[in-house]
Amino acid sequence: MKLIRGYYAYMAIAGGLLLGLVLQSNWMLQIVAYALISAGALSLQQVSRWFLRASIAADVCIVFEVVCGPAVLPPGLLRMVLEYASLVPLLLTGCMLLMAYITQMRNAGRGTLVEWAIFVVWSAGFILTLLMAPGWLNDMALSWAVTAVNTLTVLGYIALLADTFRAQKEFIRTEGEKP
Repeated sequence: MKLIRGYYAYMAIAGGLLLGLVLQSNWMLQIVAYALISAGALSLQQVSRWFLRASIAADVCIVFEVVCGPAVLPPGLLRMVLEYASLVPLLLTGCMLLMAYITQMRNAGRGTLVEWAIFVVWSAGFILTLLMAPGWLNDMALSWAVTAVNTLTVLGYIALLADTFRAQKEFIRTEGEKP
């Protein structure tokens, strides 16, 4: 039963990441994506405590999505500030998922270089976005930064999605070997 629950928990995380990547402009489906990530991570908290932390960060993302939704806040400065602030728990959700995968791979005796590389790509995309927010970049630097952010964010989502399946495979292998 634990094996099946873990399998579907990883599928929920992967589904949430895929939904979050594909439908970034739909705030209601973003809430569903974060709920899937949160539920999947919460179901895997016995594998690593980082999953519990990722679940909490995804719940904070849900709160930000609801507050920044068009039904709650009209367009304006407060909404813009909150939308940039909402990137921090999203950054932390991905980082905590990656830390959970790193812990899982270490416990299985596997290398973690892939997870650390994804960690750098994921973090760089969101940190660059936060650094662009104040608007102090000139036009040329801004166009370069926007291209870098778009590339790093998509690469980060895809790499995190692929690593979720890698962690799922390792989970199935280690759980299948237990008596």
